[in-house]
Amino acid sequence: MNMTRTAGSSTRRHVKRTPATLALVGALFAVGATMAPSASAAVPYTDIHLTAHHNVGVYEEPTSVSWKTAPDVIAPYGYVTADCWKRGQTIDNMGNVWYHVFQEHYTNGSVQNQYGYVYGAYADGNATFHNKTIVECPW
Repeated sequence: MNMTRTAGSSTRRHVKRTPATLALVGALFAVGATMAPSASAAVPYTDIHLTAHHNVGVYEEPTSVSWKTAPDVIAPYGYVTADCWKRGQTIDNMGNVWYHVFQEHYTNGSVQNQYGYVYGAYADGNATFHNKTIVECPW
């Protein structure tokens, strides 16, 4: 078979499309579709109890100069629910890990559902990060 190209031409090979070939292609697409990650896959999340003996602020971004999105959560009985971690401001040379939270649990029993970030070192000494309980935020 001559595979030389000339200006304006293309090189094409014709594949005989038999029912068996079409069935194989269909099966490969079906397997690929079932192996593809689901857009609705569950994201792991966890409750983080304030074990570092420090209250935490809930900030819009992973820095303490950002706006607060919820009242401070008070240790030791308050806790937050987080779904991922992100690098941000380092405070007191204790690392740059911030937890992305979506629920704040207060000592009086009330709960708020505000998105924000809390400083990992102040929340639990970065234990949730080191234990790989939650994943890095994809944004």
